[in-house]
Amino acid sequence: MTPKQVLLILFAHRYVAALVFVLITVAGGTYTWTTPKTYQASTDLLVDLRADPIAGAVVTGGNYMATQIAILQSERVAIGVVKRLRIADTPSLVEQWNVATKGKVPVENYYASMLRKGLLAEPQSGSNVIRLTYEGADPKFVTAVVNSYAQAYLDLTVDLRVEPVRQYADWFDDRLKSLRENVESAQEKLSEFQRKNGIVSNDQRADVESQRLDALMAQLVAIQGENMAISSRQKTSGGEMSPDVQASPVVQGLRADLNRAENKLTELSVNLGPNHPQRVQLEGQVAELKQQLAQEISRVSGSTGVAKTTAGLREGELRAVIAAQKERVLSLKAQRDHLAVLSQDVEAAKRIYDSVLQRSNQLNLEKQTDQANVSILSPAVEPTVPAKPNVPKYLAGTILGALAVAMAVALGLEMLNRKVRVMQDIMIDDVPVLGVIERRGNEYSISERLALFKKFFTKRKVRKEIAAASRLAGLS
Repeated sequence: MTPKQVLLILFAHRYVAALVFVLITVAGGTYTWTTPKTYQASTDLLVDLRADPIAGAVVTGGNYMATQIAILQSERVAIGVVKRLRIADTPSLVEQWNVATKGKVPVENYYASMLRKGLLAEPQSGSNVIRLTYEGADPKFVTAVVNSYAQAYLDLTVDLRVEPVRQYADWFDDRLKSLRENVESAQEKLSEFQRKNGIVSNDQRADVESQRLDALMAQLVAIQGENMAISSRQKTSGGEMSPDVQASPVVQGLRADLNRAENKLTELSVNLGPNHPQRVQLEGQVAELKQQLAQEISRVSGSTGVAKTTAGLREGELRAVIAAQKERVLSLKAQRDHLAVLSQDVEAAKRIYDSVLQRSNQLNLEKQTDQANVSILSPAVEPTVPAKPNVPKYLAGTILGALAVAMAVALGLEMLNRKVRVMQDIMIDDVPVLGVIERRGNEYSISERLALFKKFFTKRKVRKEIAAASRLAGLS
């Protein structure tokens, strides 16, 4: 269909199209002016994704923002808004709730579900900002609702952070009690062991006793060496060439006196006879010196045996002392080992207690926080202009819709009763057009126009029959 055909059709049905246009325009204007006014209030919330200064946790972007929007739209936040607005304290609203639910649904849940229908929460593109929008008929009410929503969301955010922390803190506090008992028990065992064995802090008895044992072992080695030396001397004892005899000053003195006496006796034997008194006296002196020398040699040889016996006794006593000292050192080492085990138990219990105490202190600090990671950028302000209906927009849409419907009605009427408007409407393949009767110009008078207008409505049936006959003639 060409533009000319469309224009001719619209012109032919212009009155009907105009009537439809006017009706739709009036209906649209009436709807626009009678639609209840709806006001919108909005506030922006900034979600901080930085690390928590207390807990040190880091939140992520995409899923976290979607989670926050879901929390905003949850019933728990809506119930918080209902409580903040004191809806349950308003008699008229309570009466409305009683009539609607017969008391079967809690009043907070009933009005929370109503508030959730008017809330819109959406993230701002490319940012960590969530815009809360609420619409309703009362500008003051929508402003109060959206601001209450923001505060209830902040309170819930703090509660969601603090509630699990409180539970963990209580668990850690209970755990601390048992761990403290473990530390006290381990410390008591250590103290009891130290008291029972007379052990003080920084006890060095084991080291002292070990040093004493080393000294005794050194003495034993020395006595064993002395004993071996005495045994060697004892093997050669009893003769004049014995080392003890050779080392004895008395023996040496007696030998010297004996030598002098014998030399003097030899000199006297040359001049004196065997019965000379001086010679007899000197021989008696030599004999006495020999007897003394033999006695002294015997005594010196006997002292080696005594020394051997004494050394043996000392070695035996020292071995007994060393054995007792070994037992004492081993006992002290066993005490030290047991003390080390008890000390390790105390240290392990203290380490566990300290780690749990540190975590408990951190949780106790976290549960006292009342700061959320969400900030209100701009509180909602009471709107002065309704968001709906938008009169210019509605009127423009009404006019455009009325034009479209008017054109559709005109074209629909034409399809129901097709007329010949242009030459293309009667052209048939292989059938030549013999002539065209041009439409008369705008030379009609007012009376003729009225007659034609009357004829348009009175002769409609005749014109339909003529049009049908013309179509049948064209087809034949």
